[in-house]
Amino acid sequence: MATKPPVTLQEDWESTLLPWLDRVSAQLDVECVDLDVDRVHLMTGVVAEGVQRSMAPISAFLVGAAVARGASLEQACAAVEEATGATLRAPGVG
Repeated sequence: MATKPPVTLQEDWESTLLPWLDRVSAQLDVECVDLDVDRVHLMTGVVAEGVQRSMAPISAFLVGAAVARGASLEQACAAVEEATGATLRAPGVG
């Protein structure tokens, strides 16, 4: 199965995705947030594949809430991935 390159290396990153992200960040007044797009994308991929695709945006929202409360982005993403792994290992799941 072919995998896509990291979001920031995709052909349309500079022309489409980054300008859109900048507009959304400005609209939400969060331009100062240090966002690692590729890390969040990796975490949501783990959730989409390990739980259900519909939970990927919900996990991103929860990571954002955790970061707003003081967690690092890496800590929050890792916690979601750990919980997803625990879900996959639970009896009767997966």
